[in-house]
Amino acid sequence: MRVAEGYVETGRFYIGPDKETAYEVFEQLKGSSSCAGASMLRLDLVEQNKELNTVCKMLECTLCDIAENVKVIVRETFRLVNLE
Repeated sequence: MRVAEGYVETGRFYIGPDKETAYEVFEQLKGSSSCAGASMLRLDLVEQNKELNTVCKMLECTLCDIAENVKVIVRETFRLVNLE
């Protein structure tokens, strides 16, 4: 969420250790990849390493986009954990 000082983290999802799968899930999400800084809400795809976290992709989102994206992330994570 954007605030006066920049963006603050308001939530986090862990999709799993498979980088390719994380990218596939992120590609299903709604939003604009232009990231001009005009949106109040943003989703980041972050690769976590022991020493450094790297933002790989970003999406600027509306509140409706975020709601739909949470559904997609939870559905896909459930599928990955339970069906594969």
